[in-house]
Parts: sequence; structure tokens; C-alpha cells
Amino acid sequence: MTEQFRSVPVMDIDFTNTTMDVFLNETIHPCLTQAQKCFIVTANPEIVMATRHNARFKETVQSADHVLPDGIGIINAAKMQGTPIDERICGVDVMHHLLAHAAENGYSVFFIGAQEASNKKAVEKAREKYPGLIVAGRSHGYADLYDEAFVRTVVEAKPDIILVALGMMKQEGWIRDHIDRFDKGVFMGVGGSFDVLSGTAKRAPSIWIRFQLEWLYRLIRQPKRIIRVVKAGQFMLLHVPIIHKIGKVIGYNKSRSRKKR
Repeated sequence: MTEQFRSVPVMDIDFTNTTMDVFLNETIHPCLTQAQKCFIVTANPEIVMATRHNARFKETVQSADHVLPDGIGIINAAKMQGTPIDERICGVDVMHHLLAHAAENGYSVFFIGAQEASNKKAVEKAREKYPGLIVAGRSHGYADLYDEAFVRTVVEAKPDIILVALGMMKQEGWIRDHIDRFDKGVFMGVGGSFDVLSGTAKRAPSIWIRFQLEWLYRLIRQPKRIIRVVKAGQFMLLHVPIIHKIGKVIGYNKSRSRKKR
């Protein structure tokens, strides 16, 4: 890989500690220029909590070249444990930077995931917003994405950037299972970002984000997200010093395993 950054461990997950600008300029752009491969996971508290209960998913996240702190909960947790992270790096922002850079430099993008209407609209909006964007291909997330013919289609398209919007675990799992088939590419799971790009879902206004209330905005608009809020609450409780100490005593907090590279 390209530039190496200091990592900050949060619950056995090593987060890349850098800023958006440095990450893009010193890792992503050189990776594309040199036709290398890079697996990016953007992790929030819900994803980290999921790795505690799913060993396979934990191995997948740990195998990524970079795990970015997508979620103010990760930033706050790192600060509470005395190892602050430089900056929150939001996945949807990374996606937009990738699309802009691709359009400016002639790189191609493959869009995988979301419902058909949302996927199609996301590609249309991407082309409108980033003139000159080369779309290597697209597919909604309800096809058989493990079908050999489909995988071969993506591989033979030789995309420079592969955006996978299948939701937590599924998108990272698809990348894990197929990245070795490709000679190059920046691979990133983008969750519901196609819905945001297409206009199907609305991102929180900047003032909500500034005051760390993006979670509340989403909850108001999508009450079914209450389970995610509960998971985030559990995550933060584990980083309250007294609760963390009690957890260690009763064995709830697992010791940090060594990340395999």
C-alpha cells in the first residue's frame, strides 16, 4: 500500500488516524494513479458493536487496508480512552470525493447495491453532479451478486473504483470474497449513500452534524433506526471509565487481539 498512518484501536478495531485531505492525497489518489488495490471500511459504533458478536465480520473489518472513523461516537470513544483521533471521516463524503476525483482524472466507477430505482437515480445524479464521470457499470443489490457471470462482468469492466451499497456486513463480505479477482481498484462499502446521492434519503443539515445530532435527525425521519441508536448507546456506555473497568472485571470487554496484516 501507499502511505502508512498511525492507528488508534477502539474495541479491537484499528482506526486509521488522519484527516480527510491527507487520506485522499496520500493514499487514495496514489492508489488510483498506481493502479493498486485498497479496501476501505467506514465504521460507526454499530459496526464496531457487530464485530463483537460476529467473528467472521470482525476478521473482515480487520482485514481492510483502512478503517475510517465514520461516526462521532468513534471520535468520542477514542477521546475518552485517551487516544484521540484527528478527524471524523464520513463515508458519504469519501464517496463524493472519489466521484469528483474520478470525473476529473478519467477513472471509472462501478455502482453495486440499493434498490433498482435508487441505484439508477444515483448513477444519473452522479453523472449530473460530476460531468465526465465514467460509469463502468451498475447493478441493484437484489440480484445474485455471487453469481459467477455477474462477478465476471464486474471484473472484466476493470473499474478503478467499486462502490458497494448492500448494508453492513453484506457489502464488506462481498468485497472480502471478490477483491482477489481484481487487479486494481478502490473498494468501499457505502451503506445507504446511494439513497442520499439519488435524493431518496436526505442527509442531516450541517448544523445538526456540527452539534453531533445527526443520529437524532435520522431517528426523527426514520423511527425504525431506534435499534441502531440503542447499539450506539451501548457502545458509548462501554467507554464510560467506571463501566469499562467493571466490564473488564466480569470479562465483558475482550482483550485486544493482534491485527493480522
